[in-house]
Amino acid sequence: MGICTIKNEKKTINSSIPPKKKKSKITFRETSDNLFESTTQSTPNSQEINIQSHNSTPKNKMLVSIDSNILINHNNRDPNIVYSKEKVLGNGSYGIVYLVKNKQLNKYFAMKTIKKNDKNKKLENTTLINEIKILKSLDHPNILKITDFYETNTEYNIITEFCKEGELYKEIKSKSPFSEGLSAYYIREILKAVCYCHSNNIIHRDLKPENIMIFKKRNNGCNIIKIIDFGTATVFSEEKRENMITGTVQYIAPEVISQNYNEKSDLWSCGVILYNMLTGKYPFGGDSQEEISYKITRGKFDIISHPWNIISKEAKNLVCNLLIVDPNKRLSAKQALKHPWFNIDKVKKFLKMNELSENKVIKLIHNLINYRSDNILKSAVIAYLVHNNSQLKDYYDAIKLFNQIDEDGDGKISKEELLNGLQYYLESEGEKLQNDIDLIFNNIDTNHNNFIEYEEFIVAAIDKENLLSKNCIQFAFNYFDRGCTGEISLNEIKKLFYCNEQNKKDYRAREQLEECFKEVDVDNDGHLSFDEFYNMMKSILIF
Repeated sequence: MGICTIKNEKKTINSSIPPKKKKSKITFRETSDNLFESTTQSTPNSQEINIQSHNSTPKNKMLVSIDSNILINHNNRDPNIVYSKEKVLGNGSYGIVYLVKNKQLNKYFAMKTIKKNDKNKKLENTTLINEIKILKSLDHPNILKITDFYETNTEYNIITEFCKEGELYKEIKSKSPFSEGLSAYYIREILKAVCYCHSNNIIHRDLKPENIMIFKKRNNGCNIIKIIDFGTATVFSEEKRENMITGTVQYIAPEVISQNYNEKSDLWSCGVILYNMLTGKYPFGGDSQEEISYKITRGKFDIISHPWNIISKEAKNLVCNLLIVDPNKRLSAKQALKHPWFNIDKVKKFLKMNELSENKVIKLIHNLINYRSDNILKSAVIAYLVHNNSQLKDYYDAIKLFNQIDEDGDGKISKEELLNGLQYYLESEGEKLQNDIDLIFNNIDTNHNNFIEYEEFIVAAIDKENLLSKNCIQFAFNYFDRGCTGEISLNEIKKLFYCNEQNKKDYRAREQLEECFKEVDVDNDGHLSFDEFYNMMKSILIF
């Protein structure tokens, strides 16, 4: 058994996309009808692409916001009207998890059902509501997405994405030790989600492979993962220390045992997971919880025995920097994402397999440029359809581009990151380039918080044609038709959009919402029929 020691090495961080000579560039020239003609000039080995892009300057800046409160609404309908139960996925002390199929979309989701009774009363008031609140607030490709929440007289029903490939735990148990490349891929995806949570002041408090699901398997091994189970997660502040012991003993940090901890406890759990992937073993074992807890508080673990003799010094260094007993010396998620291990050759070669081809990047960037949010109703419907259709054909390519542009891995794109990510592909330079980026950014940032979040990016980047089948449009219509009357009233739209407090308070946003409604209410009767709604959405495809 060896004691892990840390060397204070100076770390060089590659914090931005290196400048490249432009091989492909998108140029714009103004034509008639306020259009921009866009041509992509490519290298001989690349496909030439020509598009036309609408002038993305809106008549007036859109002030109405779209957020999760609009897309995920508390619903009192019977979920069995919308979903059919296919089979039981799991049973717990508080309820049952079902595989369900959305009857309209013909797609699968998971539904957690919890009965209302005295036994579950404490859960209803704490864990359940806490999990719903936190999941609604989080928007990240590696965090399980909640799509619906139903409450009837007898039960609660939470609808989420369905992760059909099972737990990461099973992968580790059957295939570990992983290569350094695969371990680096998984831990980087986990760290990105943790970094995002911490930037939103949320500690997960129960990170472990059993709470990391494989959403989609890929041939190259770079499987898409989702972190689940935010029932014990909590909001933190710099001034506040947590004292509740929670989590699974093999993964909890020493300061959790001491009942005096903060968000750095999640990084200890990440260290345990990384150790487990690299070796197939736990750093702190034992025959009882007491024995494991004692070893954790001492912080001594084996980093000498096989397979550590064939593992790089950079991987060892990251493990040791995550499993430091003193949380003040432990790496943060943001620091861990910049660790030199991710830049050594064998890791970089593996991670490079997950990159997009240039033609795919250009296609997605064309969609970003063409996206317009000048009618907030159209934007909200597209956002709702994207939120409920994470199995779309180009969804995963858009996630890869999002991750490529999100330089610091915090799960959101700043204007500076968008500039750095797109300037290689855009012909414009200097002030014109900055103005182009401003227009693209403002069109995509539909909640107006000065960042482009994951789903906002996906909404803009994917091909809208894949979303606008009659079936999908009917699905969206049913959601916005809150009274199930077969038509959508202005009051229903107001009530839904006013779930966002800023929309309710800002009289200019209220006026814009009414204007957008009138624009698509062709017969001016104060209601949207399905035909009006359908034509509104189909107009997105007409340039």
